[in-house]
Amino acid sequence: MSTIEWNFSNTFPLPYRVLIISVIGLWAWGSNLQILSWLSIDVPHLLDKNNNTPSSHKAIYNLAFIFTFWIGLNLVIFWQVTGGVETEIAEWTSIPLVCYIIVFAIIVCPFNCCRKKERMRFLRCIRRVVFSLSNDISLADVIMADILTSFAKVFGDLYVTGCILLYYDGVYVRNRGWSHIIAPLFTSIPYVIRFKQCMTEYIGSNRNDKRHLFNAFKYASAFPVILFSVLQKWYKYEALTDQSIVWISHSTLFRLWIISVAFNSMYSFYWDVVMDWKLDFFSPAYPGTLIPGLQLRPNLHFNESFIYYVAIFIDFLLRFTWSLKLSSHLHIIHQLEGGVFLMELLEVMRRWLWIFFRLESAHVERFDKKGGTYSMVELREHNSSDIELKE
Repeated sequence: MSTIEWNFSNTFPLPYRVLIISVIGLWAWGSNLQILSWLSIDVPHLLDKNNNTPSSHKAIYNLAFIFTFWIGLNLVIFWQVTGGVETEIAEWTSIPLVCYIIVFAIIVCPFNCCRKKERMRFLRCIRRVVFSLSNDISLADVIMADILTSFAKVFGDLYVTGCILLYYDGVYVRNRGWSHIIAPLFTSIPYVIRFKQCMTEYIGSNRNDKRHLFNAFKYASAFPVILFSVLQKWYKYEALTDQSIVWISHSTLFRLWIISVAFNSMYSFYWDVVMDWKLDFFSPAYPGTLIPGLQLRPNLHFNESFIYYVAIFIDFLLRFTWSLKLSSHLHIIHQLEGGVFLMELLEVMRRWLWIFFRLESAHVERFDKKGGTYSMVELREHNSSDIELKE
């Protein structure tokens, strides 16, 4: 392990990285709400069809600040106690454990403090996303489930964090028992949740709306990426010690993994652009030809079309990055803990960007359903008139 890598891991141990990346996601969601409000997109009514009082960006920022303050204070205490020494870090896992207990207590606290409305709304949304089998799925639940897929690696890290905080005995925890299998299973949880949502909607449409079926297939395509990665890791650590259990070659596993990564990345990228953002990016450049062109849909809420092209390009790059991140066998990446954290940050950024255009397309579609073509100015004027009527 190199000096740079050692310093990063001991300065920001895995338990804290899980919390930090989660809080960054909360700050990002608050900025989504704030910026979309500036751009005259009525996010609350898009997300909450029951017209309940929605969360404001100020409330989200306030909650994010509470978590940031507590996690930062706990981390500073951890630094002071351990001094960045690896043996001391192993001895003082009780400090981050206390941090997790307080964070969990804040989230589920029944008292009217720490933005109770936002916390309860979050818990209700999580309960619906995880357990509900109703085919009446709101856009808020879809957005939440998609956000969880961007934190898929955090789910796996959360399992390892539990092992570190509760069972750490000085031995590298990822080599303990079945962790090399259980951690990827945790990584799969968000994709199982979103797959369940899509299949529920498909069955609820009397199996007529194939779009939900194809969307479910998109999330299912993440499973082979995770599976073939786990098998390659198993091959390296187990199969080489007992050749009798080898039933497939390493090169075959590698090819299957490459194919699954390429398919998942391209399928997800296509769905982001064409289905979620509803951009005619892959329409023929000229009538009667099969050459794809860089065409956008007729109704765009944002004035500058280049913004859409930049978003498409960034999404393309980061889709491949995230598929690689689901692969637990990539030791070159996983041994560089700073690189892992950076890739998780990039995925948070990609999801942050995706939310803007996902809600923008829903906003434009809302007006299209009313039977008209609206320019950006008209959309803003309509929003302004809605606000005046409410007042």
